[in-house]
Amino acid sequence: MRDDIKSKFISDIRLSPYKDFDEYKQNIKDSEEYYILLSIFEISLRNSIDNYFREKISKDWLNSRILHQDTKQRIIESKNKISQRKEKISHDKIIAELSFGFWTSLFRKSYSNLFRIKDIKYIFPNIPKKSEKLITRYVLDKELNKIRKFRNRVFHYEKIINKNDNLNMKEDIYSLLTYFDDEICVFAKELLNEPI
Repeated sequence: MRDDIKSKFISDIRLSPYKDFDEYKQNIKDSEEYYILLSIFEISLRNSIDNYFREKISKDWLNSRILHQDTKQRIIESKNKISQRKEKISHDKIIAELSFGFWTSLFRKSYSNLFRIKDIKYIFPNIPKKSEKLITRYVLDKELNKIRKFRNRVFHYEKIINKNDNLNMKEDIYSLLTYFDDEICVFAKELLNEPI
């Protein structure tokens, strides 16, 4: 590709973090793979939390007083987006509309009363036993936020390759997928043609 075409349609600013155009192309290919993996992870997380809250709180947990004001505001914003598209507002539509940041925010310290170890075990039924590996709400919050930041880089077409923070990202996501169930992790690996 000619340099003037790169500058005009991709932009010099977009290309500046890369050592060359080949690294930029590799970043796009790697991002494509991560898009699949992150999609499976995000959908698994939100559905697992939703299923649990429907049982623990109520089928209408999105209107629960247990949620903080900033969390409720995100729900209102999601409803507004659905309305603007002239679609019927339903529980499932709202769940799908809520951002990944909404779901990861539920693991922050301010929600520690909502997420005790028994709650975590329901959301992540295949989580390792305490004797094997200690996984707390704090550990999950840290891991989920790391994945959230990485996901945002992928979904906003930013550089993800050759960065130390991302070295074990695939393994980290696979590990958390196994906390849901081994089969969901196998499904993700099959889609990516990875060894099982």
